[in-house]
Amino acid sequence: MRGQKTYPVTRNLKVTEMVCDECSNIIAEALQALGGVSHVQSDWQHNKVTVTYNLYQVKIQEVEKLLLEIGYPPAEGFLQKTKREWLHFREKNEMDSLKHVGHCCSKPPVGV
Repeated sequence: MRGQKTYPVTRNLKVTEMVCDECSNIIAEALQALGGVSHVQSDWQHNKVTVTYNLYQVKIQEVEKLLLEIGYPPAEGFLQKTKREWLHFREKNEMDSLKHVGHCCSKPPVGV
């Protein structure tokens, strides 16, 4: 992993269709198969999934898509949809900030 950039983030998602402890294991196994996911914790009693991943490798949309594909879709209530949209916006801004190269050595930016 030498030279590879890392930016670990932890996100909490509410999901549906979790009815037993085995559901937690299925979710953890599926999400850990995604490259860049380092930790998954599921709480089936509260329908909550906590996932830690490298933002350079995985985005929240990919996590949501995989959850949907394996049968545990993200909750669709107004508050949960708004929270997920905020996470999408936040991750885009975080990636834009990570890509930004600052100016150094008292040199003006190119084009000025």
